[in-house]
Amino acid sequence: MTRKSAGNEHHYGIGAVAKLTGLTDHTIRVWERRYSAVVAQRAPNGRRVYGPEDVEKLGLLKRLIDQGLSIGQIAAESIETLRERAQAINEIASTPLPDRIGVAVLGDFLPGHLAIHDRDIAPLDVAVADDNRDTFVADLARHQIDVVVLESPVLDASLIEQLREYMHCAGAARGVVVYSFGRTRDVDLARDSRITALRSPVNVEEVRAAVIRAYAPSATSLPETTLATDTGESDWHFSGPVAPRRFNTQQLTRLARASTAIDCECPHHLAQLVGDLTAFEVYSAQCANRDEDDAALHHYLHQTTAQARALIETALERVAQAEGIEY
Repeated sequence: MTRKSAGNEHHYGIGAVAKLTGLTDHTIRVWERRYSAVVAQRAPNGRRVYGPEDVEKLGLLKRLIDQGLSIGQIAAESIETLRERAQAINEIASTPLPDRIGVAVLGDFLPGHLAIHDRDIAPLDVAVADDNRDTFVADLARHQIDVVVLESPVLDASLIEQLREYMHCAGAARGVVVYSFGRTRDVDLARDSRITALRSPVNVEEVRAAVIRAYAPSATSLPETTLATDTGESDWHFSGPVAPRRFNTQQLTRLARASTAIDCECPHHLAQLVGDLTAFEVYSAQCANRDEDDAALHHYLHQTTAQARALIETALERVAQAEGIEY
């Protein structure tokens, strides 16, 4: 169904939008309800209709997700930003790729994920992959490295300086940082230091694309989705001990990779949640305080996040026991 409003603007029923964008009716509804990607209007007969900008945005989202981006990361972005992302992908796709991009990766999760998908990430050649800083640094000078990738829960100035040191040791001109929490100014600082900042969670294709963008900076950079630090009311109080962590990084990695007896990815998603909450614990504990009110707020956030993390850890433990997963 296509309707024309009094303002001479076409409106499309959900069936027409599905045909125009290649999405299903169900997906359109989910993206609208869960992510507020678009907001349907109501026709005189009460049916849901969408304007031309809605159709364009849904089409751009479909195209970008087909390239490996996640709907949760880009659903709230403007059409202009989505157009820039699509244009950047076009430029990357049309740029001849080198036969090899030497990569060094330091982190808790990424080295294992890239190893599993090593046949799908060409021309990336992961020459060094480790979760131990000392052995990682020792191996950097032994290989030809073009891009250094660092995974961290928190992006700040000290992490950027650390990555720059790794780049210097490797003789690499570019870097990529995959982070969970950080400030806009630190993302800008990373960019000024020839470092591409990529917000977690990410999949292997997103990491591959970020490394290629870093290696070939002449291509238009994709806009990054960042998390700014907001301040709220100053009267925050929370008492009680911080719950100890039940899982270390190695255990979370094993749980994230575990297969289950049924087609269920709950262990993977729960392990990712625990990792994200742990990352925010670290971030809130390290966040700068302007005064006592700021300190009280960050203390509250730190302890609240610890409580949430403990609850998800309990759920993860139960799932692991039910599925017979050893960790």
